[in-house]
Amino acid sequence: MQTWVTIIGGVLIALVVYELLRRQVLKRAALKIRRAGQRTVDSAMTASFKVLANAMTIQEVAGAIHSVPVADVWGRGVMTFEYVLDAPGMITADLPEVRRLFNNQLQEYAINNQIGAFQDAGPALRVTDTWLRSGQLHLDVAYLMNEATLEYLKDLRRLNPSASKKQS
Repeated sequence: MQTWVTIIGGVLIALVVYELLRRQVLKRAALKIRRAGQRTVDSAMTASFKVLANAMTIQEVAGAIHSVPVADVWGRGVMTFEYVLDAPGMITADLPEVRRLFNNQLQEYAINNQIGAFQDAGPALRVTDTWLRSGQLHLDVAYLMNEATLEYLKDLRRLNPSASKKQS
């Protein structure tokens, strides 16, 4: 009897150790993929910003374009990143035009750099949300490189159907 308890205990411990190691490997792989996607979007935003900075009253915050992943809120694998730019004098009425200009520049960047979207879901890089807070322009940019990000965009459309007409 004691031998069976020892065997079952050993198997359970082995399963727990295996599961912990498997999760670590998957977590590390997901982080590498997210960082690669973030570098791609950061490069696209930097290029877009250089073109659009003269056309709009926006400035870099802290001297460099830097993003923060939005995936922590929406789930694993969502390749959406938030950018914050100083935008003195910008008003809410300017946001649709800002969104359009950035989307056009991001699309041009994606075409020039052969960045494709998951399942040809349209433009690979898209501004999904814009808002102003304390004189700063906040932009969420999605990189449609996987199914999770595509599902995220579908969820956004369901949450705000009027905004999806502007994005398409």
